[in-house]
Amino acid sequence: MKTVVGVKTYREAETMLRLGADELYGGLAAVPNHRLPAQSFQTMDELKAAVVLAAGMGRRFSLLVNQPSFGARARRTLSAAEELDEAGLGACIVRETPMLEALCGLGLKARLTVSSLALCFNLPAMKRYRELGASRVVLPFHLLPSEAAPLIANPYGLETEVFFHADFCCANVDPACRLWNLTHRDQTCRFPYRGPGGRYRMPEAPAREKMRAVHGFHHSGAQYLKIIRMNDFSEELEVFKFARIMTKLLEKVRDREEFARLGEQLYFTVSRHARNAWKRR
Repeated sequence: MKTVVGVKTYREAETMLRLGADELYGGLAAVPNHRLPAQSFQTMDELKAAVVLAAGMGRRFSLLVNQPSFGARARRTLSAAEELDEAGLGACIVRETPMLEALCGLGLKARLTVSSLALCFNLPAMKRYRELGASRVVLPFHLLPSEAAPLIANPYGLETEVFFHADFCCANVDPACRLWNLTHRDQTCRFPYRGPGGRYRMPEAPAREKMRAVHGFHHSGAQYLKIIRMNDFSEELEVFKFARIMTKLLEKVRDREEFARLGEQLYFTVSRHARNAWKRR
C-alpha cells in the first residue's frame, strides 16, 4: 500500500516527501476542513509552495474540502481549489455532494476524492460517487476489513484509501460525533472519566486486533494507507516510520495471525505507543 500523509506546513511537506511519502494532503485555514485552523496551512502561498514541491517530485498533494460550507465560504473554497489547481494540485478531498458537484463543474485537472467523513458504507454509494466524478474513496474508520472488501473490489474503478489502523482508530462515527465540541480541543473521547466503578475510558481495539485490520485491508486490495495530521509533528513522523515498517512486514508475512503477533510486538517496542506505555509506568 502507498502512504498518504497529512501535513500542515511546507517544512512538514518537504520532510515527508524526502522520507518517501507517496502522497500528501492538507488543508488551508481559510477553507473549512474539519480540523482547527492550527492544523492547516496558514497561508495560500505556503500551501501553494507545498503543492508545487509535491508536483515537481511526481507526487500528489490533495486539498481538504471536507466540511460543509455555504455562501461566501463556499465561493472561497472553490476559488482556492482553482488557484491550487493551476499550481499542480493532485486532488480535492470532499465530504458534501453539492461541493463535489461544484468542483466537478469547474473542470479542474485535479481529481476528486470522497472524504471518509462522507461515510461511504456500501456499493450503491460508491456507484453514485463515481457518477459524480470521484476517482477515489477514503473508507470510514468503522468498516471492518470483511465489510470493506466488496467496496475495495468495487466494479466502478474507484481507488480506495484506508486509515492506518495499527496506530489509531476513532471509536466514534467521526462526522456525527459531538464529543469534540465539548472543548473544541484535544480528543475528549480519550479522556479518563470517574464513575461509580472507578475511572472509565472509551474502549479501543487491542493492538493485535489493529494488526489484523491492517492485514485484512492489505489483502483485500486497498491501495492507499492514510496517516492522519497531528499537532505534534514529531509524533506523526514516528507513526509514518511505523507504517513503513508494517508495510514491509506485510510483504514478508502472509499469514494473518503471524502478522498480528509480530505486529503486536512491534507496536509495544518501536511505535510511539511503546514510549507512551513507558511514560505511564
